[in-house]
Amino acid sequence: MHHYKFQVPTNTKKVRGQVTGYLFRKFDCIEIENKDQIEEDRYLVFSHPFDDWVLDTITKNKNLNFFHIDNGYIGNSRHKTPWYYRITYNDMQNVNVQSTPFSRLDKLEIDDNLWSDKWTPNGDYNLLVMPNQSNIFKYLGDDYEQWRSKTIAYYKSLDVPLIIREKEGKRKQRFESIVPLMKNAQKVITYHSMAAVEALCIGKTIEILGQSAVQHWQNKTEFDRNEMLEHIAWSQFSRSEFGSGIAWERTFEYQVEK
Repeated sequence: MHHYKFQVPTNTKKVRGQVTGYLFRKFDCIEIENKDQIEEDRYLVFSHPFDDWVLDTITKNKNLNFFHIDNGYIGNSRHKTPWYYRITYNDMQNVNVQSTPFSRLDKLEIDDNLWSDKWTPNGDYNLLVMPNQSNIFKYLGDDYEQWRSKTIAYYKSLDVPLIIREKEGKRKQRFESIVPLMKNAQKVITYHSMAAVEALCIGKTIEILGQSAVQHWQNKTEFDRNEMLEHIAWSQFSRSEFGSGIAWERTFEYQVEK
C-alpha cells in the first residue's frame, strides 16, 4: 500500500477521524472541501452521510476510485458507540463475494441474541425495514418517495400480513425493538439496512430491494453461513484495526487487488 494516495473530505475527517487517521499519518493523504479540489490519481475516502458534492463526483466521474465508510454490520450492539465500521470499494456496500486467503471469523462479535443455529422460515408476517431518505437512493438511481409508496403498496397487496418498521434514531432503541420483530417474521425485507445481515444470522429469509453486502444469499435458507460471515468479516473492521492499518491492508487485499 505504500504507493497509494488518498483524499478525505473535511466532514469525513471530523466525523470519522477514528478510521481515517491512519491514512493521514502513514500516507500521502490530503483534506479536501469541495469537488474542485479532487485529484483523480488519489483514492477518495468518505463516510455516510456524505455531502451532495461527493455524490455528484462519484456518480459523474467513473474514473475516480473511492472508499465508502459506514457503521459495521455485526458487533456494534455490544458497544455504547460504534466500534466496527464497514468499508466498500467503488460502491455503497461490498456485494462482490470473493474467496478469502484465511479466516477472520474470530474478529466477529456476534451477540447470542443475534444468532440461531436453526433456520426459522415460518413467521406471522413480512417485516419491511424502511430506510431513511439519503444520498444512497440517489446513487442507486431511485426516487425515495416513489420507491416508498410503490414498495408499501406491493407488499400490502400480498396474502402475507405486513409490518413496516421505520428507522429509529437511537442505536440502543433500535437493537431492543428490531430483533423481536425479526424473530417473529416470515421474511425480512430491506433496501440496504444491516438488518439483512442480522436476519440471516438469526435464521430468517431476506429480500433486498436496493443493495446489500449479503444480497447473494437473499431468498435462500439452509445454507452454510460461514461464507457469508467471512465476507462480512473481510468487509468490516474494528477501530483498533483501522488505527493499526490492518483494515486498509485487508480491504486492498480482498476488494481492490482482486
